[in-house]
Amino acid sequence: MTKTKFDRWLIENFVYEHHIRVVRLPEVLPNGAIVTELKTQNYHYLIIVKSKSRAEKLIQQLTDQGNMFSTKIAEGTHWYNSIIFNKKKSFSFSFFWWTVLITFIVFLLIQIRQFMGTDLYFELSEHTKMLLNK
Repeated sequence: MTKTKFDRWLIENFVYEHHIRVVRLPEVLPNGAIVTELKTQNYHYLIIVKSKSRAEKLIQQLTDQGNMFSTKIAEGTHWYNSIIFNKKKSFSFSFFWWTVLITFIVFLLIQIRQFMGTDLYFELSEHTKMLLNK
């Protein structure tokens, strides 16, 4: 199903993570950056940044310092990924239809409760009891 702009914004901001592999750490890391040491020959550190703007600032800083790096956008491991980033359904359309369904059910329950307070309901229940007792 087609993703809306809102769906794409949710995926970009809450699902994707920017993985930046560097040889040496920059002078200043952005807020929320997670640094892990790697055991590879080419790169020594992995910096995980969740925000696109913070990743772009970090990449600009690495470029200005002449630091060797590589970037990759990966899907994070969050509990809500299957809800937001469902490949078959649009999150905003699913949310809309669930809201409509819940609103309809609540409206129906309110109407049933109001009907149960009327004289017609009382008479119908009395006639039903009378028919079942015979």
